[in-house]
Amino acid sequence: MNESNMTDEQQHAQGLFPEFKPVTAADWEQKTRKDLRDTPLESLTWHTYEGIDIKPYYAAEDIAGLPFLQQKPGNFPFLRGNKTGDNSWLNIQKIKVEGDGRSAVDKAADALRRGADGIHFLIQQHELVNLGYLIDHIDLSKHTVSYTLQEQPESFLSGLYAALKKKRVSHRNLHGFVNYDPMTGKGALTHDENQSITQVLDLTKDSSDFYGITVAGTNFSSIGASVTQEIAYTISAAVAYVDRLTKAGEQLSSVLRNMQFSMAAGTNYFFEVVKLRVIRLLWAAVVEAYQAEPAFAGKLRIHSSTSSWFQTTLDPYVNMLRVTTEAMSAVMAGCDSLTVEPFDSTFDKPGEFSERIARNVSIILKEEAYLDKALDPAAGSYYLESLTKGLASSAWELFKDVEVQGGFEAAYESGFILGSITEVSRRKFRNIATGSDVLVGTNKYPNPKEKIDFDPEALIQSADFDTTRAAYPTEVMRMATELHLRKRKRRPKAVVAVIGQALQRHVNATFAQEFFSCAGFDTTVEQFDSVEVASDRLTHAAAEVVVVSASENAYVNEFGPRLRNHHAKPTIILADDPQQMKAEMVANGYDDFMFEGCDMSTIMELIHKKLHGAEGDDNA
Repeated sequence: MNESNMTDEQQHAQGLFPEFKPVTAADWEQKTRKDLRDTPLESLTWHTYEGIDIKPYYAAEDIAGLPFLQQKPGNFPFLRGNKTGDNSWLNIQKIKVEGDGRSAVDKAADALRRGADGIHFLIQQHELVNLGYLIDHIDLSKHTVSYTLQEQPESFLSGLYAALKKKRVSHRNLHGFVNYDPMTGKGALTHDENQSITQVLDLTKDSSDFYGITVAGTNFSSIGASVTQEIAYTISAAVAYVDRLTKAGEQLSSVLRNMQFSMAAGTNYFFEVVKLRVIRLLWAAVVEAYQAEPAFAGKLRIHSSTSSWFQTTLDPYVNMLRVTTEAMSAVMAGCDSLTVEPFDSTFDKPGEFSERIARNVSIILKEEAYLDKALDPAAGSYYLESLTKGLASSAWELFKDVEVQGGFEAAYESGFILGSITEVSRRKFRNIATGSDVLVGTNKYPNPKEKIDFDPEALIQSADFDTTRAAYPTEVMRMATELHLRKRKRRPKAVVAVIGQALQRHVNATFAQEFFSCAGFDTTVEQFDSVEVASDRLTHAAAEVVVVSASENAYVNEFGPRLRNHHAKPTIILADDPQQMKAEMVANGYDDFMFEGCDMSTIMELIHKKLHGAEGDDNA
C-alpha cells in the first residue's frame, strides 16, 4: 500500500516512525546506568515536600492502567477541565480601593481599555465606596468585576444591587466573584460570619456568572504549604462551607453552583500544572459523595494568581520571570481567570510600568504563545500523568485525615493544619538558608550592581511588608547590611582567605563568597600560600568578616590565634564543618563555621549584632 493512501487509523497502528523499535523502561534504565558510570541512578530521585519521590525519567509503563487517561476535557470528573471549546481565561488586574474608590475605578477603566479582561477590587472600607461612580464608569453587565471584602460582604452587595436597580441594570448580568473567606483565614466562622455568607449566597444565586463563595487556597500557599496541603486543606475548607450553608437552609445545588477556589501558582512548574487537575478530580469525588448531580462538579470556578510566597524584594526584575512561568502553569492547567502580580509589589506601590508588564503576561501567553487554543496541552505526558496519580492519592489521604479529625474547623482548632504547614515551611526556610533551594538574585546569583532605592528600615517596619515569604529571612540580612552602608557610607567587607590548594577548600570558599555577596557585603577572595603570609596581610585589612578556608588542619589551628590582634576585631569564620572539634576551634579564635548545608541565618545574626554594636560604639 502506498504510504500516501494510508488511513489515519492504519498509520497510528503502525506508529509514526516504524523504523524505530519501541524502547522499554528497562532499556532506558540500562542505558542510563551505563552513562552515569559510578553515580547510582537512585541518587537522581527527587524527594519532594509533598512526600512524592520523582524519578529521573518516566516511560509508558508508568501510566499503564491509569483510569483517567481516556478522559476528555468537559467530561466528568473534569480532571482535564470543564472547557470544551478553547482554553480561554480572563486576564484580571487587582486594584486596591482607598476612600470613595473613584481613583481605583478610573484606574480600572483604563486597565480594561489596555488589555485587562476584568478587575479585582481589594476593598478595605466598603461603606465609603461610591457605587454610583463605579456603575457609571464600568459596564458591570459586560466586564468581569470582583471584590475582596474584609467584613460585612452582604452589606456591600446589598448596596451594589440597590445602586444597580436605581441605574436600571440587572444584577443577573453580573460577572465575577466575591472573595470573603474567614474559614481559611482563621479556621472557623462566627455566627455573624456564617449569616453574612448565607446572605451573600441568597443575593448571588440568581446571577449565574457571579460567584458568592470563594475558598482561598492562597491562605495556605502564602505561608509555605506544600502542594498536597494546598489541595487537601482547600477542599476540606470547601466541604466545611457546604456543610455550614446547607445546615443553614441553603440548597446544595445553589452552594455548589456558587463555589470558587482561589489558588496561587508557584514556581514548581509541573506540580502547578497538575495541581489544578487534581483539585478538579477530588472536588468531583466530593460532589459525588454529596449525591449531587455530577454536572455541579463542573461548575467549580478556579481563579489563579501568581504566588506571593516566591516574590522577592531583592533583584525584583527576576520576579518577571517567576510570574511568567507561574502564569503559564496555571493557564496550561485550565484556570478560569488569572491575576499576575506586579514585579515590585513586595516593596512599592505598583505603578503604571509594573502593572502594564504584569497585565501583558496574560496577553503574550494568548496572542504570541497561543495557549488559549489547546485544551489540556500536557495530556499524555508520562511524567505529568504519573504525577497526577501520585498527587491525587497524597492529597486525598490528607483530606481524609482531616475528615477523621472532625473536619476542617476541628483540625484547624487542634493545631493540626497550621502545625503541618509550619513543619513544611520550616524545611523550606532551612533549605533556602543552606542554599539547597535557590531564589535567584536573593540567596544565589546576586546582582552586584543592584542599588536599593527605598528606605530599608521603613520597609521592614511597614505593616504591608510580607514577612511570610520564602525570601524574607535573607532579605532582612541584606537590609541590615544596607543600613550599615547608609550609616558608614561604605559596605561592610568580607575577605575569604584561601590558604593552600585543596579542591574542597576552594568549594567552601566559593560558597562563602556567594553567600556574603548575596548578603550585600563587599566580598573578595584572596589566595595565600601560608598562614604567616595570610595573617600578616589580614591583620591590618579593613574587614568586618574574615572567612578562613585552609587545606591543612595545622593552618586552621594557627590562623585563629594569629588574627586575634586584628585592630577591627572581625568575625572570624572557618569554612568547614568542625564536627566534634567545634569547642577546640572556638578556643582557637573562631566565631562560627560555614559550609554547604549549614544554617546561615545564625551566622548572619551574629555578624549583624557585632556590626550594630560597632555602630553603637561610634555613636557613643
